[in-house]
Amino acid sequence: MLRSGHGVERIRCPFAVGCDGPASTVRACAGIGWHGRPYTEEVVLADLDLGGTSAGADAQVFAGSRGLLFLFPLGEQAAWRLLATHASAGGSGRDFGQPGPPVPEAELQRLLHEVGSCARIERVAWSARVPLQCGLARRFRRGRLFLAGDAAHAYSPATGQGMNAGIQDAVNLGWKLGFAASGRDGGAADGFDAEVLLDSYEAERRAAAHGRMLLTHAAFWAEASTGRLPSWLRAVAAPRAAPAVPVLLGRRRLVAEAVRTVSQLRVNYRHSPLSVEGTPPLRGAPRPGDRLPDRAVIVGGPAERLHGLLARPGVHLLLQRDAAPPPDTPAASPVTVLRLTNSPGRGLVAVRPDGHVGFRCGAADPAGLTGWLSLVGAAVSPSARA
Repeated sequence: MLRSGHGVERIRCPFAVGCDGPASTVRACAGIGWHGRPYTEEVVLADLDLGGTSAGADAQVFAGSRGLLFLFPLGEQAAWRLLATHASAGGSGRDFGQPGPPVPEAELQRLLHEVGSCARIERVAWSARVPLQCGLARRFRRGRLFLAGDAAHAYSPATGQGMNAGIQDAVNLGWKLGFAASGRDGGAADGFDAEVLLDSYEAERRAAAHGRMLLTHAAFWAEASTGRLPSWLRAVAAPRAAPAVPVLLGRRRLVAEAVRTVSQLRVNYRHSPLSVEGTPPLRGAPRPGDRLPDRAVIVGGPAERLHGLLARPGVHLLLQRDAAPPPDTPAASPVTVLRLTNSPGRGLVAVRPDGHVGFRCGAADPAGLTGWLSLVGAAVSPSARA
């Protein structure tokens, strides 16, 4: 039942997804437990006009014994945005992740002074305290109800994982709901079990969320905890290690790996029931469950970017130059076949709609491929550019 200014509308749908935040009503109505706790530290946000800072200055980071403080020249209502972590002042409510009451100007100035900044506050346009928590739903699915985004997991803001995690939840679940609904309408191959496909959402994304939680918790501990060790790391170790930062930033492979980790490009589903290795295995290619990297490929014409070719909906079968054509099985679900003429070999890679490898084999494995396509509710459609 949907209620709006136009009245009440009753609809029937095969599935419902709760994307309604940490205080999820869907999660509560489904009786799904929440394993988490509030942080004793909070985030302070403010838009400020500052004196004592040079015009056009870049973002600044200050490490103090009580936490980190960031100044960004990107304020929405003033020249600067301040972000600081420190011990919670209490009384800010428990609306986790949402801006709470304003912060007195004297307290904001004290935060700047404590980290050694010479900036002087000239005007406070806006400020707020933001209480934080870390938490994980005990389940991501109950029957036809699913949880995604902050309704399923809540992180500290350290390393900025929340938005990407929610988007990946939606992409992972969206194609599975679409294939499951088509399969129930008779569009999938014989032997398709929608429950296996739908259960894989929780198996894949809850494990990924747990890994993100460990990362963000460790980063927030180092960033904001007032314990002796993290305080020493920020106040003593970090300044002494600062001269090594330019050297580390010059190592491109190290930086690239860090970026891939923080941006969640390294998230994989290798232990998922949807990740299948064919016979014989394909060497030198991403493993089943890995995200398929982008590169230049040739498919009967000029070179194109692989991710651009994969942008259309459905499953994609990538054939190496000398691979045997896949079995011609009728299907209602879209499956696109692409022969990569600049990739020598006889192998095949099946790519899920979310860009992760689902199946691979080093030579023709019709039974293995057909079984995997049936597993996800798809089948080969020879309508593509083979």
